[in-house]
Amino acid sequence: MTIYRLVYVSTANPELTIHDLDQILDTARARNEASGLTGLLVFNGFNFMQYLEGPASALEAVFDAICRDPRHSGVVRVFGDTAEDRLFPAWTMAYARTSTSPGTSAGALNLTTEALKAYLPEDLSPELHMLFVSFNTMSTFGMTPAAAEGFQPAQ
Repeated sequence: MTIYRLVYVSTANPELTIHDLDQILDTARARNEASGLTGLLVFNGFNFMQYLEGPASALEAVFDAICRDPRHSGVVRVFGDTAEDRLFPAWTMAYARTSTSPGTSAGALNLTTEALKAYLPEDLSPELHMLFVSFNTMSTFGMTPAAAEGFQPAQ
């Protein structure tokens, strides 16, 4: 079966709260499970980057809904292609927050760049790997990253 994949970035609404993030995750996980989608959401306190994979029609329907969500703006699709296998087969929506994201959220990973590199699937393309690592690095300029020990993937 052909899997469709996309990555987008967006800017969080400045009034976004941790409660809003929890609602986004709850909604995404339920909707993705019902639609046969899996993926990863990364939040750096200012911007989102999300990887989604699954059937083409479900992926486009969910992406259209994401684009209309007022909790963020400036949605830009930065990657799209097809694959034979999923990269995140068991995750309706894994969630990671960078080491500089404010607050905590249910199931969040507090990732340094080195931890993120270790966390990404081995079969992730070099382009996607660089995209995620670059996104994470952008959020840590001038910051001291938290320790990477003991993190567990959110599922």
